[in-house]
Amino acid sequence: MRSTRLSVAVLMLLIESVSSLRVTPMAMQQQRTRVAPLSMRTPVEEEKKGFSLANLFGGGKSATEGKVVPTGKGEKGEEELDENKKLLQKVKDAGVAGIISYVFWEWAFWGISIPVCIFGYYEVTGHWPDLSNAEDQAKLGAEAFAFVNVARFAIPLRIGLALSTTPWVQNNIVDKFQKKDA
Repeated sequence: MRSTRLSVAVLMLLIESVSSLRVTPMAMQQQRTRVAPLSMRTPVEEEKKGFSLANLFGGGKSATEGKVVPTGKGEKGEEELDENKKLLQKVKDAGVAGIISYVFWEWAFWGISIPVCIFGYYEVTGHWPDLSNAEDQAKLGAEAFAFVNVARFAIPLRIGLALSTTPWVQNNIVDKFQKKDA
């Protein structure tokens, strides 16, 4: 008896919420969306005002009127990009040894990653990728997309490794091949 009352109450709530929705015929919706041609429209200018206590109490113009205020959206992505740029600038500041070290670590990372990804593809599908098969191309593309997005997070690691091996590269590679002025 109690579950029947509960069911009836829920059904009544559903009917009430659905009845509040207005369903208009398609012809009325199309008629409402018709607008005048572009050449006949006149621009409507709206006055934009910022909030201030001075406006609330009749004190005059607001200091925030007409100013663009950042919303804070996208700060993390920009911050991450700036951090990677700062780290790459450190590599550039290290000179030729820093660049050689960074190139070495990039080659090592991708030289190991690509065979590992291809072997992972083999383990998952049971066959080596066939680039003439559209289905295999799609699977390989999805795997590459996923891997590149994951590899993006390893950029600071690779830059850190490059900066840590820069002195060794300077002593053992750059100094040995650089011409010494006598």
